[in-house]
Amino acid sequence: MDGTMCPRCGVGRLLAWKDLTEEERELAKRLPASADYDAKEREATHRWCRRCWYEDNVGARRNA
Repeated sequence: MDGTMCPRCGVGRLLAWKDLTEEERELAKRLPASADYDAKEREATHRWCRRCWYEDNVGARRNA
């Protein structure tokens, strides 16, 4: 579990797909997503805040 603080609410922690409960995963699936990402990519590279449901794409931060 990464646990980086959420930049939106500043209280919650950003969690990977594997760290969310089954109910939280169902909720995350229903959140609006950018057309740039399919479901598998979101699960692999995104993190969510359980407090405000901010979604972060950690994959976009990779250095070339």
